[in-house]
Amino acid sequence: MKISKLNDNITPSGTMAISNKARILREQGKPVIGFGAGEPDFPTPAHVIEEVKIASENPTYHKYSAVGGLSILRDEIARTTKKYSNFDVDPNNVVVTNGGKQAILTTFMSLLDAGDEVLIPSPYWTTYPEAVKISGGTPVIVDTEFDNDFKVTIDELEKKFTKKTKVLVWVSPSNPTGVVYTKEEAVEIFNWAFDKNIWVLSDELYEHLVYEGVTSPSPATIDKKLEKTIVVNGVAKAYAMTGWRVGWIIANDDIIGLSKKIQSHATSNVANISQVAAYSALKNGLDSTNEMKKAFDKRRGFALDLLKTINNIKVPNATGAFYVFPDVSHYTKGIIEKVSTSIDLCDWLLEKHYIAFVPGEVFGKGGFLRCSYALSDEDLEEGLTRFKDALDSI
Repeated sequence: MKISKLNDNITPSGTMAISNKARILREQGKPVIGFGAGEPDFPTPAHVIEEVKIASENPTYHKYSAVGGLSILRDEIARTTKKYSNFDVDPNNVVVTNGGKQAILTTFMSLLDAGDEVLIPSPYWTTYPEAVKISGGTPVIVDTEFDNDFKVTIDELEKKFTKKTKVLVWVSPSNPTGVVYTKEEAVEIFNWAFDKNIWVLSDELYEHLVYEGVTSPSPATIDKKLEKTIVVNGVAKAYAMTGWRVGWIIANDDIIGLSKKIQSHATSNVANISQVAAYSALKNGLDSTNEMKKAFDKRRGFALDLLKTINNIKVPNATGAFYVFPDVSHYTKGIIEKVSTSIDLCDWLLEKHYIAFVPGEVFGKGGFLRCSYALSDEDLEEGLTRFKDALDSI
């Protein structure tokens, strides 16, 4: 008996694979420092915890609730979207999901039919192409250049555009590069997509984590009626709430209607207590977020400065999220025994020096690795010093 052909077409999360390897070594007593985590190392804000404690005793939250999400949360999403992202949202055009991953998968399932193509600039977050394939579509990878800070251009998009193109995936600040597009660069891309009559799926989970200049505008500020824009967001990154699993989709009536149908059969509603947690995070503003940002920015500066001192390493201009994406291709040319890819290099660094990075192949860009600086100052300094010593000794 055979299982689904999906087994041959999709791959497990590469970031989770590295985390599991690091965990096993830690359990063996090895002093592993992990740079793979895509989550803040800070606790969830205290006011969120207090509100959840109260809500947990309310029998109302012990029952099923609306598929689209609690009204208090959808209202708050609409309010904060207008305040921070500068576009109007009707709460009825919001579906609350079990994290950003479910929001992305549900969106693709709502958009794609067999053969539909989705443009995904590389480097990309690992889930995008897999979610497209699960949804029956075809991911089309659009390669970008280091010399342009991995920012996709219209010329690069044009080369991959076909009659089957239906969606462009957009994310700024970027995971994995930390690169942020300017307003002018972003608007040029949005207008190209709208002129081509394709959807833009905008992943905005890192919108509040920008350290120089301003965040990129949402395509929804151009597409006033959400006719061709779907926005995915959540509380995971900006509020240190990855484990609470709350994201959301903002879209037009058709997409929202189908998203609710899909979610009604997949998970019913998101856990009510988690929704209350997200509501509390949003309504209490960005004070906790801004404190995190100060720490992240300090770590970002330290990481960039140190990486630039390592022989034969280049780093793009990372001004957002909490990642840097150094070029380590020099060290994948056989100068280390049995190391000919960035996957090999990351295995070598983990096994020999107990530092865990995610190889660039996971993000569609071999010869690089993703370094998260969402870890303590002490671990960041120790880990990157080990990294520098390991490579400089070659």
